[in-house]
Amino acid sequence: MRALVLALLLGTAAHADVTPTEAGPSAPKAQADQGRVDRILAGMTLQEKAAQLLMTYPQLDRSGPVPYGGVVYVGALLKDLEAAKARIASARERAEIPPFFSVDMEGGSFHRMPTHPELTELPSAEDMAKLSDEEVRAWGQRVGEAMVSVGLDMNLAPVLDVAPSGHMRNNHRSFSGDPAVVAAKAAAFSQGLWQAGVVPVGKHFPGYGDLAADTDHHLVTAGWTEEKLQNHIAVFEQAAPSLGAVMMSNVIYSAVSESPAILDGGLVGKAHALGLPTVTDDLAIKALAENAGGDPAEVVRQAFLAGNDLLLTTAPPDWDKGVDYVGVLVELVKGDPALEKQLEESCRRVLGLKDRLGMLEGL
Repeated sequence: MRALVLALLLGTAAHADVTPTEAGPSAPKAQADQGRVDRILAGMTLQEKAAQLLMTYPQLDRSGPVPYGGVVYVGALLKDLEAAKARIASARERAEIPPFFSVDMEGGSFHRMPTHPELTELPSAEDMAKLSDEEVRAWGQRVGEAMVSVGLDMNLAPVLDVAPSGHMRNNHRSFSGDPAVVAAKAAAFSQGLWQAGVVPVGKHFPGYGDLAADTDHHLVTAGWTEEKLQNHIAVFEQAAPSLGAVMMSNVIYSAVSESPAILDGGLVGKAHALGLPTVTDDLAIKALAENAGGDPAEVVRQAFLAGNDLLLTTAPPDWDKGVDYVGVLVELVKGDPALEKQLEESCRRVLGLKDRLGMLEGL
C-alpha cells in the first residue's frame, strides 16, 4: 500500500518538486554556513541556547531584551498591521540573535491578516487545490510578501493533512483527500513563501488525516495501523524539499505511542529524518497539561526530551502566572552531558535555519 501511495505521489507531484533554491533571487541558501553557526553557538550561554528553542507569544515587557528563538503572532495581534509592524521592529532591535516572527497563514478563514489589502480574497487550501501549481505558488509568494511587509518571516503553514473527511476537511484547511494533490499544492505554496523570504512550516506531522475532533480542545487518538500512519508520513516526505520545518501534531497515534506526537521521541525522530527542524504545536493547550498530571512545566520538559527544536507556546514568557520556560530547560539539562548535547543540536538546527534565511549575516 505504501509503495502505491509513493508511486502516486511521485507520478503526480514530481513536477512541483522544486527545491527552495530554485525559487528565485530572494530564496534562502540551500545550506547554512555551519562555520558561522558553530561560532555563534560557541559564544552562547546555556540560558541563551535554551531561549533559542522557544517560540513564544510576544513578551509583556516591550522594552527589555528579546532572547527567544521566535515569536508567534495570533488572534488580535495583527488586527492593526501598522501597530504590529512597529512592535515587531522594536522586538527585532532588542534581540542579539534575530527571532523568527511567525503566524499561521493557511488561507480562507485561517487567515491572520484579513485587513491586508493584498490578501482580502485569499482562498482556502481546499480552494487552492482547484488551481494550477503555478497559481498556488503565486498565492504563496503573495502571502509571503504581505507577511514580510509587516516583519513576519515564518509561516506555520501549509497544512499537509490528507483529509477526505473530518475536522480538517470540514474547516477547508486540507488541500484534499488525495495525497498526491496535497503534496503538490503544499510544495507549490511553500515555494512561493520561500521566494518571498518566508520559511514554510508543514503541519501537522505525521498527519491529522480524517480525524473528526479538534486537538486544540481535547486529546485525540488516531487508531490507525502503522501502514496508514506511514502513508500519511509519505506526503511529508514528498513535500520535504520545499519545506523549512515541520510542526508536530498533538494527536496520539496508538499504533506507535501512548503520547501525543509532539511528546514522542520516535515520531519526532521520523520528522528529523526528513532533514528538517521540528516545531511543536501549542504547548499551552490545557489538555496537554492535564495529560502531564496538571503540570504545564512537565509538558515543556517532555517536548524537549522528545527532541523538538522549537517549543511553541501562546502563553507570554514573562507572564507571572506562566511557566519559566528557560528556567525549566536549563534545570533539566544541567549536569547531564547527553541533554546538553541535545540542546546544542536543537539550537544548531534553529540557528542553521536562520542562517539559510540570511538572519545571521553580520553576527
